[in-house]
Amino acid sequence: MAVFNVQLFVNTLLYFFIFVCGFAISVPLGVTNIENSGGCLLYAKIQPYNVTYYTLLYSKKSNCDFPIYIGVFVCIFYALGMGIYNTYAIYKSQKDPSIASQMWVMPFILLNSLVAAIMFVASCVISVGFRELCDSLTKNKYQYYSSCGKAENQRLHSQTTHKFSSTGKFYTYINVTQTASWICTLGWIALVVSGIIRFSLNRRLRMQGSQNTERAPSDLTQIASIEPTA
Repeated sequence: MAVFNVQLFVNTLLYFFIFVCGFAISVPLGVTNIENSGGCLLYAKIQPYNVTYYTLLYSKKSNCDFPIYIGVFVCIFYALGMGIYNTYAIYKSQKDPSIASQMWVMPFILLNSLVAAIMFVASCVISVGFRELCDSLTKNKYQYYSSCGKAENQRLHSQTTHKFSSTGKFYTYINVTQTASWICTLGWIALVVSGIIRFSLNRRLRMQGSQNTERAPSDLTQIASIEPTA
């Protein structure tokens, strides 16, 4: 049973690590939206406004809302709940080592597989949207900025609010969000793999237990059939 206890402990650490990464996904991207008057910079475009300033065309709000909601509900709430559940199981297993092998495995394999797929989609949305924003800022005939990071804290005209505002530290914040989202994706995949391994070990132990039960009566029969010698 030591294998299961160690595995349960590692899974618990993974859940709490993903919980922390959830804040690194949602908070920086949310701050970027606030600094840009609620506009989403993922998939945003830039174009000339006049000789001095440029106009920033924000993308649909859902492009930023989707990763933020995934970070909050999947990586924060769900991961925290699973971390607490596993922590309680570890505590109970100190008195009853069989607790770990009795826990549900298959439902969480399926649920974590779905979560990993959703997390992968959210990470792709962030990465592709960020790349399109940086390409619009750097790779075009106007050559607005030499690098994407140079556009931080620049005053741009917003087509949505019709005001001039600073872009803030969008490059730093979105980079943090992007990194954390891919780390979370790998974390969920690791939990799925761990669940599959645990399910296989549980099944093997059950088969061994059933085989031992079947052998016991036959062994007793053989012992009883032996006649004592004079």
